[in-house]
Amino acid sequence: MQTVKELNKARLENLKSDGISHGLRILIDEIQQAQRFNATQPQVRRTGEEYRKKLVTVYFNWQTDNRLMAHIIINDGDNPRLARLVVLEAGHRLYAKYQDGYQANGGGYSKPFAILERMVSEVKKHITINDWQSLVKHEVIA
Repeated sequence: MQTVKELNKARLENLKSDGISHGLRILIDEIQQAQRFNATQPQVRRTGEEYRKKLVTVYFNWQTDNRLMAHIIINDGDNPRLARLVVLEAGHRLYAKYQDGYQANGGGYSKPFAILERMVSEVKKHITINDWQSLVKHEVIA
């Protein structure tokens, strides 16, 4: 039986051989879909006309006072679904008592936003994102 520390080490070793985690691939795909959709939308609108823009929202819930779990809605055509977002590159780790997630430390700064920034910085290593703060949002859910 492996300890949690050994499991985390093994996950990071597998990541080095795989190159990219499954959660990061999901996040990249959702951002690329939103970028393609937004690129086809008209930039000018008439008065009263609704502006259509797709956003990528990452939902966080608190596991403990300093630990967060992330979720994302994956759009598979007609049936969107909520999935856990496990991005090992952004600091997702296993912890004791099944309270795995992203460790968030520091005061006076939005912890979910700090984790979202880490996720986006990993995405930027693989694709180009211009003005990511207007494309990727976060929400804290109960």
